[in-house]
Amino acid sequence: MNTFRRSLTFVSRYKGRTLLAIFIGFLTIGANIGLMGTSGYLIAKAALRPETVLLLWVPIVGVRFFGLSRGVFRYVERLVSHDVTFRILSSMRTWLYGRIEPRGTELLENRRSGDVLSSVVSDVNELQNLYLRVLAPPAVAVLCSMLGIGIAAAYDLRFGAILAVMLVLAGVGVPLAAHLSGLKRGQEMVKQRAELYADAADLIMGLPELIIYGQADTAAARMEETQRGISAIQSGQNRTAAVTSGLMVACTHLAMWLIMLAAVPLVAAEALNGMYLPVLAMVALATFEAVAPLPQTFQQFGTTMAAAARLFRLADGDGDSPANASPAGGYGASCEEESSRLPADGFPIRMEAVSFHYGEREPAALSDFSLELPRGARIAVVGESGAGKSSILQLLLKLRPYQSGSITLGGYDLNSLPGEEVRARFAVVSQSIQLFNETVRDNLLLGRHDAADEQVEQAAKLALIHDTIISLPQGYDTLIGEWGAMLSGGERQRLALARALLRDAPVLLFDEPTTGLDPVTERAFIQQLEPVLQGKTVLWITHKLSGLEQMDEILVLRQGRISERGTHEELLARRGDYWRLFQLQRQEPEWAG
Repeated sequence: MNTFRRSLTFVSRYKGRTLLAIFIGFLTIGANIGLMGTSGYLIAKAALRPETVLLLWVPIVGVRFFGLSRGVFRYVERLVSHDVTFRILSSMRTWLYGRIEPRGTELLENRRSGDVLSSVVSDVNELQNLYLRVLAPPAVAVLCSMLGIGIAAAYDLRFGAILAVMLVLAGVGVPLAAHLSGLKRGQEMVKQRAELYADAADLIMGLPELIIYGQADTAAARMEETQRGISAIQSGQNRTAAVTSGLMVACTHLAMWLIMLAAVPLVAAEALNGMYLPVLAMVALATFEAVAPLPQTFQQFGTTMAAAARLFRLADGDGDSPANASPAGGYGASCEEESSRLPADGFPIRMEAVSFHYGEREPAALSDFSLELPRGARIAVVGESGAGKSSILQLLLKLRPYQSGSITLGGYDLNSLPGEEVRARFAVVSQSIQLFNETVRDNLLLGRHDAADEQVEQAAKLALIHDTIISLPQGYDTLIGEWGAMLSGGERQRLALARALLRDAPVLLFDEPTTGLDPVTERAFIQQLEPVLQGKTVLWITHKLSGLEQMDEILVLRQGRISERGTHEELLARRGDYWRLFQLQRQEPEWAG
């Protein structure tokens, strides 16, 4: 029920449109009740051969009116209800992205990418049934049942009582049985579907390795087994739907016959005009149109709530709770409400006694770490793998919270600045270059979506990748494949550099940018950086010591703590950790000359 209440908060934002759609739905079925009742009266009246056709004029007009209005109301109801549904889905997607985007770095540490994809796509789509099949049908059914019972009771209270009992049986008893029958299946369906998404994502992303090690058929067989489970669940749901549909038809006709049996003695006693027999029968049949969708509503409720529960678990994460996860808090509100406080031409960065760990039981990634990065300065942070170097970037980009100490940007505390404002002032070149299966131009425009063609080409020239791009089959409009498969490692790094330069941010962050490059390419990459770094604030994080002579200061990290700091020459003269790393790298075979 807590999940259901949270789901309703999305609908409450459009309560006016929702009530309008429910009211039009009531008018649609109400018009059908009027059409069927008036038609029954017209048929009975015409069968008695009235002296003049004018005596049939009123029911004829009624049939025309209700027939036309029913079609109009049905069209408008579909239009309004789907508009409400799409608005709700749009609100959900925006809210969900706003919840998971700040946790993007840590999100996949505990979840499979396919599982996340299943929630973002499939679970959100499942929630389109929240209004169409869960909320609207019961509301319309209650209103229309009251109308039908009122019409029947106007002739005799017994007719109204019979219709009320049968409507409760058909609208509550049968759907409740369908709900209890399909509850576990609906939850299992959501689980199995998420598993299928996850297996499919793993198969696609790991296909080369699976083929190499001969496990592609095994992975495909696992997906096929999951699909068989989903098909079995769907078959069970279809059987339940077929049985409940038959029960609903039985209740409908039974109600009609019970009313007829109760009315015949009244007609025989002349307490009821015989022309009203078909009216009562047709009104009873038409009223059951309102409760016909309820078995599907009850059956769909379990699946919809299971999808919503998964969605909220994804949105809440480990550190949030339902209390503070209300959709009312819009994404990026703080960025829109206040203008950027960080100057666009640069600012000093200060980290003082910062401590950070990834989990409560995890060892500290950074301990008592301090850093002074004046505007326009160049500082390198070096150390062995696992020393905590990349954690510094995640803290500066406000991708993770730190536990103690302070970080200030331009004199402002990092925690007081919106994440979007912070990241807008940084350009990042990391060891893991995310390139999409789009054109070269589209990948570059990720750095600045409104950049002109001249600016894109200028950034590529500064990164020495322009000549390579124009040599491609379609130049800047060439598709480069997933992860830039058409490019070499050095080309991907230079493309990432061009994207960072196009962003024109005052601070450049480099996280192991030369990883995977051979010594010749690495040396060329470092040399070409010198002219483009002029006037920029640079934080260079690496475990390789090539090209660090140009840095203003070098910090040596060891198990999350600074063991040494100074210039390249000063650290070599001390013959400490930096000197040992330098000697180890010098002893590596220089096969590339």
